[in-house]
Amino acid sequence: MQLNYRTVLFDFDGTICASGEGITSCVALALEEMHYPSLPPETLRRFVGPPAEEAYQTYCGMDRKTALETVEHFRVHYNRDGWLKTEVYPGIPELLHDLKRAGAVVCTASSKPLMMVERMLKHFDVIQYFDKLSAADNSDANSDKATVIRNAMKMCGTNSLTDTVMIGDTHYDVEGAAKVGLPFIGAAYGYGGAEDLTGAKWLAESPDELHKYLFRKS
Repeated sequence: MQLNYRTVLFDFDGTICASGEGITSCVALALEEMHYPSLPPETLRRFVGPPAEEAYQTYCGMDRKTALETVEHFRVHYNRDGWLKTEVYPGIPELLHDLKRAGAVVCTASSKPLMMVERMLKHFDVIQYFDKLSAADNSDANSDKATVIRNAMKMCGTNSLTDTVMIGDTHYDVEGAAKVGLPFIGAAYGYGGAEDLTGAKWLAESPDELHKYLFRKS
């Protein structure tokens, strides 16, 4: 198999891993501890993907100080056992293996804290397929998607806007790739769904379907 792109950047939640259950359950616990009203499942689902601080401000109407305090409550639960309620999507390990075998440079581009991205990739025994990990600081700083993508490209030693591709599942990923100028493949199997991926060059309904956009027949 030959590569369509030399450098492949992956979002994490909703693209590599199905992590929604752990995130949403811990968001609900954090809101309860902060004495905020509970949220319906469809709103809790929107916390999967964006920077945590931003999500609490957007969906709960919190000011920044309150949002940061709520994030700390969330982290206590998530770092203890919430992260274990996660599964790698079927087909992702095989896809990563094929990319590395073909010579791709593979990197994350996630708004999730770096410590957690690294822990989970090790847990699922796929970290060996990644050349670099670009993610938010463990303090949640530098979690803006365009910033994370630019950092990933710098880590991978590329400034090519034609030989690099971003893959993600929400409009945050679409918008981040657009700001940088990269082609974008939407992971429609993730949490945003096809309706949240307007502007994607292609949509993949499963990890297996990503193959046809990342490889070409020799």
